[in-house]
Amino acid sequence: MRRYDVRQRAPAALVLLVATAITLAACGGSGAGSQLSRRLLSATDLPAGWSAVTAASTAPNTRGACFASLPRKPRGWTYQTASFTDNGAALPNFGEVLASGRGVGATWTRLARALTACRAVQVVSHGATIRATIRKLALPRFGKGLSADAWRFSLAGVQIGVDLVVFRVGGYGAYLSYSDLGAPNAGTVTAFARAAAAKARRGSTAPVSNSVSITSAPLRIAQTTRGAVAYRTLGSGPPLLLITGYAGTMESWDRRFVDALAHQYRVVILNNSGIGGTTAVRAPLTIDAMADQTSALIGALHLGRTAVLGWSMGSMIAQALAVRHPDQLSRVVLCASYPGNGTTVQPARAQLRAFESGLRQKVMAALFPTGQSAAADTYLAAVSSYPPEPPVPEGVLSAQRKAIDSWWNGSDGAGRAVARIALPTLVADGTEDRLDPSANSRALAALIPGAQLHLYAGAGHAFLFQDEVSFVPLVEAFLR
Repeated sequence: MRRYDVRQRAPAALVLLVATAITLAACGGSGAGSQLSRRLLSATDLPAGWSAVTAASTAPNTRGACFASLPRKPRGWTYQTASFTDNGAALPNFGEVLASGRGVGATWTRLARALTACRAVQVVSHGATIRATIRKLALPRFGKGLSADAWRFSLAGVQIGVDLVVFRVGGYGAYLSYSDLGAPNAGTVTAFARAAAAKARRGSTAPVSNSVSITSAPLRIAQTTRGAVAYRTLGSGPPLLLITGYAGTMESWDRRFVDALAHQYRVVILNNSGIGGTTAVRAPLTIDAMADQTSALIGALHLGRTAVLGWSMGSMIAQALAVRHPDQLSRVVLCASYPGNGTTVQPARAQLRAFESGLRQKVMAALFPTGQSAAADTYLAAVSSYPPEPPVPEGVLSAQRKAIDSWWNGSDGAGRAVARIALPTLVADGTEDRLDPSANSRALAALIPGAQLHLYAGAGHAFLFQDEVSFVPLVEAFLR
């Protein structure tokens, strides 16, 4: 699907104020000291794409009974702050406060106790009132561990989580915040915190690994027997190839979904034929031809037998891969898929026109059911975290549309042969899918021998992101 710039959906200034200035609101203090700056993380310590932003100049008004006993203007210590975002987007972002001087140890202990005692708090900043819930986090210790807590709140309709870690190391008091959509990944927070603790202790540290998010993974070009193919890869372990759908680029994948899978698998995402660095296959474009080009990428990257997960048109390509190149695959996950034997229940033309309009509101209404605006907004915020990429060429969209019609009508060779698929297969969709009636998933699961079927009640075409919390574990269990 087309991407949209939603960097203003959750204003970066407000998110950073909430994430990095809570300490100042709770503890006061005074900024100073180049020696502190040298022990803060800098942009050169962080993954590619992360850059420094101006920290909040004023602290928000933080209201909570748990903060009432904290001193507002403690004396005898100083602090320095640093704030960063990934690819200039509001989320994810990272903030650090480092303090030194007389009384820091006692002040930091009081701060940790106050945060641990909090279960809810209200933050007022720049006219916005944010009500957050707080729970304890289980993270490894960094130096002398004091507390780790998770704050959850909604801003501009998007669910946001801020993980806060308070500890002391090398005579310094350290306070870290990592903000992201939903719940930040604990492994990512741990990587940032370990790097911050090492630099505070020694004044230098090894850079944080680029493996923290797919949005920080570099764009690569593989030279294959079917031309160049653009891709990104993240994680380690058994390979898992993700194939996107109609009008989509590799940046159409919700980064939370990819990052979660990359904790157990080497995930590869790619651009289909004629999109963003991938060579256009010889006309006419067909699902079979896109499958052959994807097969060439598997060979060029020496992935061996790989699991493949396709979404929408990508699931048709995955079926064709399983028919034409079964020796390259281990398991197949088909999301919002369609049979290719001429029995497809086609979506209403009004829904297709809405999706093809390119208008954000209409596209999201086609992907997510009515009443799921928060899920849609969160998805838009997730895909906006990737570096900007050119739109899909209109000629490619037209060619994809014809390839899909051929599959639906049973004119594609692989589509007529999907009953021969002998690989373990999972078919999944949402019951409220407006672009792919769930009858198609039922028919496909019945067509492929031994296929498992899982339908998500109340979910739409983008069910895998709407119900990511339950779908990712289902995929992981199936791939074991």
